[in-house]
Amino acid sequence: MSVRSDYRWQQFFALWAFMFDAFTFAGLEIFWPQPPSFDLTAQQTADFYVAHQTGFRIGITLCTIGMAFLLAWTVQFGLMLWRLEGGSHAVSAVTIASLAASPVLLSFDLAIFGIAAFRPAETSPDVTRALSDLAWISSQLIWPMLALGMAVSGLLILRTQGKPGSFPAWLGYFGLVCAVAELGQAGIIFEKSGPFAGDGAFSWYLATFTWGPWALAAGWVMYRMLQRQAEAVPATIEGATMAGTVGAA
Repeated sequence: MSVRSDYRWQQFFALWAFMFDAFTFAGLEIFWPQPPSFDLTAQQTADFYVAHQTGFRIGITLCTIGMAFLLAWTVQFGLMLWRLEGGSHAVSAVTIASLAASPVLLSFDLAIFGIAAFRPAETSPDVTRALSDLAWISSQLIWPMLALGMAVSGLLILRTQGKPGSFPAWLGYFGLVCAVAELGQAGIIFEKSGPFAGDGAFSWYLATFTWGPWALAAGWVMYRMLQRQAEAVPATIEGATMAGTVGAA
């Protein structure tokens, strides 16, 4: 594969942040009903799933697809951090592991949501509410890993300012701000109502909806950086790479 072809593949994966945002936004905001009150009785929770069964099914499917895009984008982001001059391979590895854990764990949570929404009218309301609580709470308890990935990548970006191929400083600061916002989910197992409950302003809306804009901003920056790097590849290197490929064949 030529150098420029490799860069095109990397640009392709960088843009998957947009695909992640598009699928999960459509799933969560257009089809998926917003989190029900955690004060609902078991019967009210079951009725909620019956009433919104189709929305749940479509939203879950779209979000599951979005997790595949997120995982691929995360690997690309980690590789670019790994190559930063003056950076730290240890920090890059921690970032990849922390961020990659989110789509993997969320895929299991989505499966639990799918079970809850599969046949709620035929399932015991107590079981449906237990599945609902398990899915909602576990999907938000990934916040420490996500916050860690945002924070350490932000610090690495700020530390490597002025180096060749460095990310813009504003993205590092944005990552730190979003990492702090994730703390809003810290109280979800202590409250059933209010701003820190699972459906609250801080735990759901603030923390959940800073993740998407952060990935979107980072994805666009990655795409533009890779585009400039591809354009800077000398024709002699490109030609030598192609000649070596043909010779090996």
